[in-house]
Amino acid sequence: MKYSSTEQAHDAPVVFTKPGALLYASNCQDLLAASLANKVTLNAWARNGYPGLSLGNTLPKVCSVGGWDATAPQDWGLKEHCNEGVKIAYIARGTLTLTLDNEKYRLNEGQMFVVRPWQLHAFGDPCVDPSQIIWVLFDMEVRRPHEKWHWPDWIAWPERDLLQLTEFISKNEQPWYYASKEVAASFIEIAKLVEKNQIDADEAMMRLLISKMLLHFKDQLTKQPQALDNTLIESQRTVEIFLQRIKYQLEDDWTLENMAVECNLSRTQFAKHCMSIKNMTPVRYLQMKRLDAARTMLVEDEQLAVTNIAFDCGFTSSQYFATCFRKRFGYTPNEARSQMDKTPSNLQH
Repeated sequence: MKYSSTEQAHDAPVVFTKPGALLYASNCQDLLAASLANKVTLNAWARNGYPGLSLGNTLPKVCSVGGWDATAPQDWGLKEHCNEGVKIAYIARGTLTLTLDNEKYRLNEGQMFVVRPWQLHAFGDPCVDPSQIIWVLFDMEVRRPHEKWHWPDWIAWPERDLLQLTEFISKNEQPWYYASKEVAASFIEIAKLVEKNQIDADEAMMRLLISKMLLHFKDQLTKQPQALDNTLIESQRTVEIFLQRIKYQLEDDWTLENMAVECNLSRTQFAKHCMSIKNMTPVRYLQMKRLDAARTMLVEDEQLAVTNIAFDCGFTSSQYFATCFRKRFGYTPNEARSQMDKTPSNLQH
């Protein structure tokens, strides 16, 4: 089947693209390119720029359902990125290296994994091994740990069951599980239905299969001890993630207001959490990250002009940058380049 191309993914693993969007969703360009080159078989129904046959108005809140089948070692991998939803996936054959929040896991046939919207992840080491992967990616209207999950209303479960499944996944970030026979069989049925490419005719059946897979998965989790951690869904964790990743977008015109908006919090809440985590105000923390990044750029690339470095790190003028830099480190940006040892960690603080 043929797929239309989508926009190129950004190099940085996380980009804050608009108010209210804490994370950047990869459009899986490497997978799309590999499928177009017949290196891997991709069968998926998708929307929102994810590769696959267009879902149109069917299966609301599903971003992608389907999978890939790579029968030979690949020359591509999916770089570090975040999704717009919750991905639940199954390794039907072969092996897959999953990197999740900087931890690497080697997954084998019969294992499954869950990735939440705020979790950075990559596939391949660095390239993908022979493998068949089947997934369902749900948009729960959630981008941050502390937000409320909204499952598709066509999953007609009692509210208590949906709440239980949400707790199992949101308050426990175990990266992978051994799939029960029932869960594995449900994923195989999902993959077979996707391959038929009859979205409108098979929507009702797909709803049933996805609901069945989730029900079996919930039952599996119910039978296993679950160490649930309430701190994983608190607003402070959202701020922790934001502060860790703001280094990828230092050039943006950050203010206390729009930093709080990115975390879906009030300015008071955001500032309070920042003080608790870093013992400094958000504005001061941002300036420290910008100055640290600028110092690294100064000593690692002498070809970059000081003015360009200042702008790239979010300073509005080279003069203000130089003043802040000298105040922080005790020497000017030009003097940083004249140090005999040009390793940033050895420069005077």
